Amino acid sequence: MCTEGFQYRALFEYKKERDEDINLLPGDVLTVGKSVLVTANYQEGDEKNPKGWLNGVNERSKDKGDFPGTYVEFVGPVRFVTPSPKPRPRPVPPTPGASSAPTNVPPGQELTELLTLPDQAPQIVMKLIEALEKKGAESEILYRPPPDSPSGSELKEALEIDMAAVDIDQ
Repeated sequence: MCTEGFQYRALFEYKKERDEDINLLPGDVLTVGKSVLVTANYQEGDEKNPKGWLNGVNERSKDKGDFPGTYVEFVGPVRFVTPSPKPRPRPVPPTPGASSAPTNVPPGQELTELLTLPDQAPQIVMKLIEALEKKGAESEILYRPPPDSPSGSELKEALEIDMAAVDIDQ
């Protein structure tokens, strides 16, 4: 997909101050998508003298992020191909004000990176969903124990009392 944008040349060195910033060296060429500049306050020609922060790609380092518009000069319009974004599962942040249980996710990792399901999990989940839809949550078939484990009624009772205490890997 072709996108319209603008190219800028860095006039000054800029060392990033935040994680979302990018470093600039004099002479670096930066590409900024037109959609980044078009805001409620945008007027035709504003791209030639940017005043605030811009978000773009440093063509030398291939870093993407924010940089001060006052550190660059306008080079001209450009058309470029944007790569398709990689699908990345991202957990939804908790609703502000709602209580949530703390997670022990190491900094820099997402919960989805830590969770891996066995290959057969989707089949099992689909069977459980089908059973719930057909028979309801009270169906004894949902509580059928595997061999060498507590009986169905014992398992159901244990799940109702304290679900976290039940060892389902028995």
